[in-house]
Amino acid sequence: MTPQTTDEPDAVARAAELARAEQFAPAVALLREHLAADPADNVAWRRLAGALIGLGRHALAVEAAGRAIDLDPTDVAAHRHRALARLLLDRPEDSYADAQHAVRLAPDDPEALSLLAWSVLRVDRDPTRFRELVQQALRANPDSPPANRAVRHHRRMRRWAVASGVLLAALPGGGVPLLRWWAAGDGSTDDRSVVVLLVVTVGCLLFGVSGARAFPLLTWAQSGPAAGVAGLLAAAAGYAAVHGVPTAVAAGTAAIVVAVLFWLVLFRRRAR
Repeated sequence: MTPQTTDEPDAVARAAELARAEQFAPAVALLREHLAADPADNVAWRRLAGALIGLGRHALAVEAAGRAIDLDPTDVAAHRHRALARLLLDRPEDSYADAQHAVRLAPDDPEALSLLAWSVLRVDRDPTRFRELVQQALRANPDSPPANRAVRHHRRMRRWAVASGVLLAALPGGGVPLLRWWAAGDGSTDDRSVVVLLVVTVGCLLFGVSGARAFPLLTWAQSGPAAGVAGLLAAAAGYAAVHGVPTAVAAGTAAIVVAVLFWLVLFRRRAR
């Protein structure tokens, strides 16, 4: 949190108190009124950006923080506010630039370091650098809420990444009995088929959820083996299919679909 300066106008100081009390709407109203009379007050623009983030109006927060930066390019908090607003708008590359600038201005600022860590994870997909930045933020302030939240979230994402790899490797094989059950078309619903149907359906749902959470963290080293297993299943199934094994056709189809979809998503993430 940026400390209050002693020469702030009363309206700006009062707005800061309102924002700390999470009364963002009156803080925004007070700041807009003040800025109508004094549009060159960079601190007011920066505080307006923070209050707008609190209201969830992130696009307007980007504009307000930009005005503060135009008036004072060395305002670390303004760069942080714009980085956060852009990250919340799902603009990680722009957030990355602002967070980097904030860290250059204040290398030991834990909030700036935490924001840069999130940007590194989203843009570079570099969990090692992410951990280094978070640890640096915690050394600067062990009680930093953003840094501690980043640590907790990173632990959850690692678990989801492992789950994604396991499911990616297992789903092609697990889908074979289900495809056979569908292909039979005889309407039979023995207990084994029902169990297979439930297991594979739940597995697909878990893969969808875990993949959505883990893709920002997955690296080539983590994802390559899992997709490779799917590819090997496809190759083995294709070879067997040539020799008249119908099950292999189902296995190959499932493996190829999973591997191709996974790599498409992975390439799309890397290209951003």
